[in-house]
Amino acid sequence: MSMPATMKSGVYYQNDKVQVEERPIPAIGQQEVLVQVATCGICGSDTMAWYREGQTRGTVGINTGHEIAGEIIQVGDCVQNYKVHDRVVVTHHFPCKNCMLCREGNETACEAMHEKHIEPGGFAQYIRVLEKAVHNGLYLMPDGMTYEQGSYVEPLGCVVRSVRKTGPVASHTALVIGSGLAGLLHIKLLRALGARIILAVDTNASRLEAASRCGADEVMLAAGEMPHADRVYVCTGSERASESALECVNRGGHLMYFATCGPDARVPLKLTRFWQMQPTISFSYGAAPRDMREAMELIRSGAVSVDDLTTHRFGIDQIGEAFNLVANPRENALKVMVEPNRGSTT
Repeated sequence: MSMPATMKSGVYYQNDKVQVEERPIPAIGQQEVLVQVATCGICGSDTMAWYREGQTRGTVGINTGHEIAGEIIQVGDCVQNYKVHDRVVVTHHFPCKNCMLCREGNETACEAMHEKHIEPGGFAQYIRVLEKAVHNGLYLMPDGMTYEQGSYVEPLGCVVRSVRKTGPVASHTALVIGSGLAGLLHIKLLRALGARIILAVDTNASRLEAASRCGADEVMLAAGEMPHADRVYVCTGSERASESALECVNRGGHLMYFATCGPDARVPLKLTRFWQMQPTISFSYGAAPRDMREAMELIRSGAVSVDDLTTHRFGIDQIGEAFNLVANPRENALKVMVEPNRGSTT
C-alpha cells in the first residue's frame, strides 16, 4: 500500500467551527500500530461545548472521534499480538486495571479513563495507536462484522455498563427518558435482557417511533404526568428530564443518570421521601474492557441489532455538515457516521 505524507483530519474548534485540515500522517513507534479508519460514529458528547471546551487549547483544535473501527496497515517492530490487515475496534481511553476503583469494579471512575491513547482521533483518515492502547484498547473484530457495526461497540459498551449497574432487569419495568441513540441502545439491550415492560419518553414524535421499532412497549411524549418504573434511565442532556426522573422511580427501584445536562445543573432531592422509598441513584460513564467485550458479542450474535440505527453517512470532507446535523438534528436523524477514507485510493 502506497502511503501519502499527509492525511485529512476533522478538527473541532467549537460547534459552529469543525473543519478539515491537512496534517502529517503520524509516525508509529516500535510498540505502536497505524490504523486506517473505516468508520467513526459521532457521539453526542462530541458536540457538547461545555464537555469539549477544556480540551480545546487556544486555536489548536482537537479531534474527538472515539467510536472507531478500521484496519491495521502498519505494525511496529515489537508488536506481537496484531498484524497488518487485522480489523479492529479502537478505544481512546481505558482504566488502569490496578487501582482500588478498578479492583472494586468501578473501572470507569479510574483517573486513567481521562487519558487519550490515540493520535489524533477517529475523525481522521489514519490514527496512531499508542503502546498502552495496543495492549488495552484494541479489539479484534469477528469475521462477518462490518466496520459500521464495529463503530457501535463503544457506545453499546457504555450502555452495557449502565444497565449492569442498575441490577437485574428481567421481570422489571423500565423507563428510558430520551430516545436518541443512547436511549435506543438502552431499549434494545433491555429488550434482549428480558425487561417485562419498556416505556420510552421523548419530546420528539419521530424518535418515539424509532423507540417503538427498537422494542419499547409503550411510548409517550414528555408532557404531563410521567410514568413510573423499577428501572429509570436518563438518556438525554435535559435538566427538566433529569429532575422529572426523580419522580418516576418506584419504591426500591434504581435511577440511572446515563446522560448529564451540564457542569452547573442542579436537581432537587426530596430527602425524606427517598429515605422512606429507598431507591438507588447511580451514574454511568464510559465503558471498561469487560463492557466492550460484552458489547462486541451482543452485536456479533445478533442479540442487539444496530444495523437499523445509522441514518446518515458522511465523508471526511463533509465533517462540518455531519457535526451540524448531530448538534441540530433533523427529525429523522439518529446515528451519524463519518467514513474518513470514503473514495480514498490509498
